[in-house]
Amino acid sequence: MLAPKILPSRFFIWNQKYKAPVGASWWYQYTNSQITGNNFAWRNRYNLPSKLIRQIGPFGFQINSLTRTFEYPWCFFATPLEAGMRVVEVGTGASGFQFVLAQCGLDVTSIDPLVNPSEKVDWIFTIEQFHQLNHAFGGKVKFIQDFLQNANLKSNYYDRIFCISAIEHIPSEELPSLAKEIERLLKPGGCFIATIDLFLDCYPFTNKHSNKYGSNISISSLVEHSGLKLKMGNPGQLYGYSEFELENIRQRLDEFLVVDNVLTQCIVLEKTV
Repeated sequence: MLAPKILPSRFFIWNQKYKAPVGASWWYQYTNSQITGNNFAWRNRYNLPSKLIRQIGPFGFQINSLTRTFEYPWCFFATPLEAGMRVVEVGTGASGFQFVLAQCGLDVTSIDPLVNPSEKVDWIFTIEQFHQLNHAFGGKVKFIQDFLQNANLKSNYYDRIFCISAIEHIPSEELPSLAKEIERLLKPGGCFIATIDLFLDCYPFTNKHSNKYGSNISISSLVEHSGLKLKMGNPGQLYGYSEFELENIRQRLDEFLVVDNVLTQCIVLEKTV
C-alpha cells in the first residue's frame, strides 16, 4: 500500500503521545527557526540533561521527513506487538522508534552501520551519544553499530524486524544478502515490517536513475530474495510487481501522502516456515 494523505485518528493520538515525528513542538520550532547545522543547542543535543531529553521526546534528535507522521504509527500498528517480543530495527539512526518499542516492553536491538564521520549528514552519531539517549529513555535498547549481515544475531529468534525508510538508501547489490539475513533471523510466524520511499523524481516516473537519497528498488525482487510471504501490501502500489500501476498512481497523487516528491510504500512480510 501507499501511505494515504489522510491519517487515521489513532495515528494522530500515537504521534501526540510520543511527540512524533520531530519531538516536542517547542523544540522543533526553536531548532527549525534557525540554520540547524549552526544551532548550538541542536549541535549539542546528545549532551543535554536527561530530563530535558525526555521533555523533547525520543523523536527530537534527528531531522525526520514528515512522511514519518504516517510511517512511525503505521509500523507500530501494522502487526500485533506484545511485551517481551524480541525485535530488531535496521537503519535506525537516532530515531526514537526504537525507544518507543523498548518503553512498550519489547526487547529491542538497534542496528546501524559505522559511518564516515567526515560525511556532513545529520544522522551521524557516536556510540557514546547513542548511550546518552538510551540512558535518558530507560537504557533498554541494545545497539550494534554495524551492518545487519555482520551483527551475528541468532537465527530463528526474532518476532519482528523493522526498517523505516532505509532500504532505498542501500546499494542494490547488497539487498539480496540483506533480505536473506532478515529471513534467517525471523522465527516462524515472525514479520518484517518496512516502509520504503517511492521517489517521484526517479525511474519509472522520470528517466533519472537516482537522486541524492537513493533510487526506487524492486520490492518484488526484495520479497523474492527474502523467501518471505507478502502478508500486507498492495502489489498494484509496490514498485517492481507486474501489477504496479504507474499511471493510476500518477492520477491519484492527491490521495496519497506526498512530501518532497516522495511517496511511502508499506509492506509486511511473514516467515511461514
